[in-house]
Amino acid sequence: MTPPPGTPKTVEQAAALPFRRRDDQIEVCLVTTRTTGRWSIPKGFIEPGDTAARTAGKEAREEAGVHGRVVGGPVGYYEIIKFDARFTVAVYLLEVDRVEVEWDEQDVRARRWVTADEAVGLLEGRPVEPVFRRGLTRIAAQAVHRGSTR
Repeated sequence: MTPPPGTPKTVEQAAALPFRRRDDQIEVCLVTTRTTGRWSIPKGFIEPGDTAARTAGKEAREEAGVHGRVVGGPVGYYEIIKFDARFTVAVYLLEVDRVEVEWDEQDVRARRWVTADEAVGLLEGRPVEPVFRRGLTRIAAQAVHRGSTR
């Protein structure tokens, strides 16, 4: 079935929610968007032949200069509509183990490590916020689980 005229096409993207543990506290890494300069999480297009999880890691390296491992499957999805297209974004947790001093997009984006509460405030009202909150819940559950196995 052909969608009605004016219906936006759907484009799949992947995003990383980069986090680290410091002094028993969770910190998350946010980056600014290129167009508005608002705080967000690294995301980008899933290239043919690539996976969403690999794309999330790649975007985190390029946009924020952080390296790590994707933890589990997507924590959720959110949608945005721009440029006459519907972007469906899969969000993955990325546990950061290395932060570069210089990175690919440092001249066009700012990077900032913040507490989970600060991040929620910076992302409030944005399409990513509900999925971001779910990601924080999953990170907290992992921390509790890790603590119970020590």
